[in-house]
Amino acid sequence: MEVNNVKCLKCGSSFNRMFLMGKQGNADVCPVCGGELQDEDEHPDWITWYYYKDIETNCFTLRDEAIDLDKWVDTQLIKEFKAPPRDSKGSSEQAKEILRTYVPDAFVNKTPSETTVKCPYCGCTDIKIVPKKFSLLTGFATNKLERVCAKCMRKF
Repeated sequence: MEVNNVKCLKCGSSFNRMFLMGKQGNADVCPVCGGELQDEDEHPDWITWYYYKDIETNCFTLRDEAIDLDKWVDTQLIKEFKAPPRDSKGSSEQAKEILRTYVPDAFVNKTPSETTVKCPYCGCTDIKIVPKKFSLLTGFATNKLERVCAKCMRKF
């Protein structure tokens, strides 16, 4: 008789599928955390990927090796998941596609209209557009606009 084990994608617990069928009537939900169960041997060649966020710069990275979060205190683990390893060209596009099932906006290219303007001094996104009163060079009024941060009041 073949043993058919399933593993929880959320907490990592493993169970015998037949045992779960007898106990709870289905083998789709983890009895420990309620997460989704998947056959353990469905993708034996997949590796563990780590999706991190740098808190200071608000940048995201995808790594195929874990980093020491005690050493990198400004880095936060967002998601740990299984996906295929890098392809022969070194690309991780398949892993990014699987990551998007968990984090839909991960590595999605924003169009220029979706980009937000940030203050280069404090990083605030609350920016006001004000008319430039006059030119120091000519002394006359201008039709130019300036960006002013609502938090630090600096012009840029």
